[in-house]
Amino acid sequence: MKILQHPHLVVISEERVLDAILTWGTQGDGLHGWEAASRQLEECSPDTLFAERLEPLNELLALVRFPLMPFPLLQKLEQSNLSKQIPVFQQLIMEVLQYLGTDASNATNEQKHLSKSFGINNQSRLSNCIRFQPRPSSFKQLLYICDGDHNGVIHYAGTSYGEHPWMNPVLAKKISVTASSPLSRYTDAKALVSRRYQATSFAGPCMEDGKISTWWKVELGEGHQLMCNYYTLRQDTSMGYIRSWSLQGSLDGEHWTDLRIHKNDQSICRPGQFASWPIHGASAYLPFQCFRVVLTGPTTCLSLPWNLCICYIELYGYFK
Repeated sequence: MKILQHPHLVVISEERVLDAILTWGTQGDGLHGWEAASRQLEECSPDTLFAERLEPLNELLALVRFPLMPFPLLQKLEQSNLSKQIPVFQQLIMEVLQYLGTDASNATNEQKHLSKSFGINNQSRLSNCIRFQPRPSSFKQLLYICDGDHNGVIHYAGTSYGEHPWMNPVLAKKISVTASSPLSRYTDAKALVSRRYQATSFAGPCMEDGKISTWWKVELGEGHQLMCNYYTLRQDTSMGYIRSWSLQGSLDGEHWTDLRIHKNDQSICRPGQFASWPIHGASAYLPFQCFRVVLTGPTTCLSLPWNLCICYIELYGYFK
């Protein structure tokens, strides 16, 4: 409680605060995140799930700054088993929805009664409440909106971190991009982050520790790190589609952590196609300086199965 009330507590999102509280409430019993706790409540009651920590959990929930959460997330929380089975949780969510002038379309009469009894008509009082005030943050939110948007860290680096008009970040020396194969006409670091569609763009295979390895690597530069929660790739004009690969993160460029593992992923199935994927779990909250997309299996190309044929990459998350 002292930690959550500390005026200098830095967080990347209030959802993360909620996840931490619920993990504490379940005594770290293999549940990570509010969605996992909500699913568990389909099979048991809050008394069983949280046991003797249920009462202090109610006090800790009041320290979550729900008004700072995105509205779509609030809607999901309002429909979750946490809201349906924990009255304090329900009250806090309804307080925010009412403050925002939004009555959830499927809110029950009981929920509406709870929100009114919670005294939420006095918006001026609520706006001065600590739960409605932003926390300090040292991270820049660069969140995925749609394929090919301008919200990712690579585009942000190209604007000198919001200070200048966009310039290719490799040419501006804000980031470094390398491939498993030598520089060539079709293996061009600048092209991968150029925002222009490159018809032929691939990293070729090399031998590492006696094994075939193919990868594209992005280094954010000294002093910068990203907690990656989403990423986007784009296929070039070839039909060598990736099926098994990993997105990995590293602090030193040598020791790698899998952020998302793809096995027989058939998301990309046509030339020039964008595809994007979220990063789930604890990996989304680990800061890294280097990222790479590495093949773990052959592509659909029979003649050159170990060429990684992508012409665009973008990373999203919390950047500093």
